[in-house]
This record gives sequence, C-alpha cells and structure tokens, in this order.
Amino acid sequence: MPELSILCWNIEHFNGGGGIDRKTKDIRKDRVSRVVEYIREDAPDIFALSEVEGNIVHHSLTRELPGYVFNITEGRQSQEILVGVKHGITAFFTQRNEFKRSNPNLRPGALLTVTMEDEDIPILFTHLKSMPSPEGFGLRDAMFGKAFNLKRALDKVAKRNGKTASNFIIIGDMNMMGMNYEGKMHDISGTSEIEAVAKRFKRRGMAHLAKNHTATFNNGSKSRYPPADLDHVFAAKHLNFKAVEGGGVVDVQGWAKIDSISKQDQWIYEYSDHAPLKLTLEL
Repeated sequence: MPELSILCWNIEHFNGGGGIDRKTKDIRKDRVSRVVEYIREDAPDIFALSEVEGNIVHHSLTRELPGYVFNITEGRQSQEILVGVKHGITAFFTQRNEFKRSNPNLRPGALLTVTMEDEDIPILFTHLKSMPSPEGFGLRDAMFGKAFNLKRALDKVAKRNGKTASNFIIIGDMNMMGMNYEGKMHDISGTSEIEAVAKRFKRRGMAHLAKNHTATFNNGSKSRYPPADLDHVFAAKHLNFKAVEGGGVVDVQGWAKIDSISKQDQWIYEYSDHAPLKLTLEL
C-alpha cells in the first residue's frame, strides 16, 4: 500500500542562531545542524518547519538536504513556514494569505497539494495566532473560519472530479489555549477550545486525529508555563493513517519520547519547546 509520511515541527525562533534565550546561546548555536540531522534520520516524505526566521536556515537546509525541494512563505511577518518535499513527489505549493486576516504581521498558511495514486491531497500547514487574550482567541476563530472556507472550496473541486470530498489535511501549531478576560483566568479553557473546534471540523467531515502524547508544547521544568496541547492534525474522515506506538495515528516525538526531566530540558534547549509531529497517510 502506498504511503506518504509527513513531519510538522514548530522550531522556536529558528534563525540559525541561539534563538531568544541568550543564556543558552552556546547550547543552541548549532541547532540548524541538529535539526538537519533529525530530519535526515527521520526521512519524512514531506516536512514543514514553523517559526523560520531569516535566510540562514533556508540556505543551510537547501544545501544539507539535497534530496528535497523547498518552498517558504513570504511577507512582512517575522516568522515563516518552510516546506520540504522529497524528490520524485509531485506537489504544488501556494501561500494562503487569507490567514493573515488583513494584518501584514500575521502568518499566512502554506498549502501543499500532493498528487499520488491519481489522488490530490491538499495539506495546509498552519501557525495560528497565539495568546489567550480576547483578541488572540478571536483571530484564531477567524482563521479556523478561513480553513472551513478552504475545505468547502476544495470539496467543490473534488466533486467536479467525481470524488465525494477532498482529501484535506490541516496540521500545525494551532495555539488553542483558551481565552482569559482581563483579571481572570480560563474563562474558556484550552481543552474547551479544542473540543469546540474539533466539533466544528467534525460537522465538515473532518476528524481530529489522535496523538500518542497528551502535550506537544513543553517549555522546560523551570518554566512557569505548564506543558500544553497546542499542535494538532485534522483530516478528512475518509482518509486512513498508520497507527503509531502508544496509540493514535500521530506520533509526538522529541522531548515527549524522553522520561528523564533533565534530558527533556536538554532536548528543549537544543531543539525546540514544541515536539515534532509525524503521521503516515495510507493510500
């Protein structure tokens, strides 16, 4: 059975340097080489990296991973999404600026349409608005609305081609952390936001794919921020994915695979506070 493996990873302030934590710059200065080696060993068919800043990362990856073709979003936003596709895979990349919500500093979506086995597979890589403020919550809600509009448009094209629905997949850091009014906490919890969004996708024929770890974000044992479930995958319900060890079909990698707290902290410093997500589509 043909398969398509996908890796999606938010690499905190991935600029080829040490990121924003000056105290750990000596540890993190070789992050590009470590990330390249991680991707090389994992060998996904497609990968997407969020929070790419500057051209050092793009320059390094295109030279150190010659087996991939690369695309990257562009604009006034400081953080981009970089997508790599293995040679031999037919794919078409488009930048979806509607996710910027007319704000030049917000991030666009990265839509990669893969063609395999006479099937078009549109994969939208996202990095939605953060923050639990009413503004952040509202922007995320509006961005999900754009995803629903895109799903409807893709379904129309699929039906014209004799299909029941599109093979739509949306994956990335969706930052569903709930909403707090001023002076209050958790008026809407992160869990409630996730459940509500999952129901909205379900009404549109898409499933919230199960992961084998409850959290995808971890800022380390000394952080005031607890681990959180921020990265997600939604996919057309008729699609089939390979089961992963630990349950579900989405493998949460990186620090989530490590039992030792100190070693988790080391991995987070060396790579990112977000864990890579890996899944395999069976065609």
